[in-house]
Amino acid sequence: MKRLASLILCLIALLPAAPALSQRVQLVERDAVRVCPARGETAPPIDFAAPGCEMIPLFSLDPQGRHLWVEARLVLDAAQLAGDYPLGLVVSGKAASEVWINGQPVGANGRPGADRRSERPGQMDAIFYVRRDLLREGENTVVLHMSGMHSLLTLTAPMHAILLAPFGDPVQRIALAYWPSLVTLGCFALGFLFFGVMSLRGEEREASAILALASLCAVGQLAAEASRGLFAYPYYVHDVRLMLIAGFAFGFGLCLNAYVLLKLSGLGWRARLLRLAGVAVVMAVVVIMAEGFDGKTGFALLAAAAMASAWLVLWGWQGKRQAWTYLALMLGFILLIPLFGSRFLDFYFYVASAGVLMFLFYRQALALVRERRERRAETQRARQLETALAEARQRTAPAQLQLVSAGRVDYVQTDRIVQLKGAGDYVEVHFDDQRVSLYNGTLAGLEDELPETFLRVHRSHIVNTAFVSALEREAGGAGRLVLSNGTDAPVSRRIMPKVRTALAAG
Repeated sequence: MKRLASLILCLIALLPAAPALSQRVQLVERDAVRVCPARGETAPPIDFAAPGCEMIPLFSLDPQGRHLWVEARLVLDAAQLAGDYPLGLVVSGKAASEVWINGQPVGANGRPGADRRSERPGQMDAIFYVRRDLLREGENTVVLHMSGMHSLLTLTAPMHAILLAPFGDPVQRIALAYWPSLVTLGCFALGFLFFGVMSLRGEEREASAILALASLCAVGQLAAEASRGLFAYPYYVHDVRLMLIAGFAFGFGLCLNAYVLLKLSGLGWRARLLRLAGVAVVMAVVVIMAEGFDGKTGFALLAAAAMASAWLVLWGWQGKRQAWTYLALMLGFILLIPLFGSRFLDFYFYVASAGVLMFLFYRQALALVRERRERRAETQRARQLETALAEARQRTAPAQLQLVSAGRVDYVQTDRIVQLKGAGDYVEVHFDDQRVSLYNGTLAGLEDELPETFLRVHRSHIVNTAFVSALEREAGGAGRLVLSNGTDAPVSRRIMPKVRTALAAG
């Protein structure tokens, strides 16, 4: 968010070999400009000595809610005028503006006016083509007609730059300052998608939702920050952009606190929510008291990281060793803010945020792995319990299976069946006393009527796991079950893993 604290109204000489900026041209009267309230004039000349006019420093120029004429005098030498490439006067700030150089009109950005109805808002970043024959060696006069009647906020530094440069799209030049930050966009977007899906699937739902929201806030802040280098917008949109940047930073800071409270506090959700509300109140007070939106954004992040660090110190003192790892991460984040100043919000915040999120992603990924492992263990224990209950029911009250053969119906206790073999439209039933009987029906028709202790191990074999003595695996991946009555049953390769799992559960 490279917003200069003062107006830079200067002419930059261009090197003859290439269209590049070489040096700043000093203004007469030590970088001061004359400002007069507009009284209905539509073009120069303007009487800058009239009552109500004043000489002010450049950084004090403020067109917000005002209708002004501004005059500055520039001194150029012959070397600064050399070159054959086109020049442009860049005006970046919250104003509609018209520009004259040495009494000649240069262009307009919107239409300045005395009120909102008469003003047509200009773009935040505009460039005016300047013919070289308008400039002369020695003193040059630049006059600007300005107004900012559509401002939504009152900023301390509404004008960011007024300078001469090689003619070109100012938005593209601004984009060059933001592209390193955009490298981190993929990390934030991937985090939002991955943990959003994990949250919807119910895997570590709350922690995944917090990380998804933190990633979304980082994406939103980066998108709002870089928007100035992506497209030209009316100057009043700049206020919306600043509010979005500060709002997303506020949300990111809350997410950091929500995550550490969830992972380390051991508190219920109501208690955590109450503490998070306290963090939000402190952050809100800091934001309200801070001057400028750079300050509001930076101090919001600083307050959030500081409060998270306070929690972590407390939990570390209580013996939660993980707290020290998180604390080191937070302290590193805090130190970057004063170390890099305004550049922190342009670039280092996104790199630091990506680093913090990558660490949290790693911790969360470990938690997801543990959760899945625990779920598999719980599923296995549930299957073991179901099998044990089924075996207990078989011993105490064996289920009966209705079998039909040659017009005869037999009711057979399932605890006496060792295995069933498919034989076309018939089923061979092998009993524990070595008897084998042939009945009408199919394995598929009987499978649903059998208790949990029975397992289909082959397309033509169902065995009672209570009679399994051993499982032998063959070289091709298939296997064979050895049954306690001396018989065996083949196990197909496709369901071999399922059989092994079921037998282990049993």
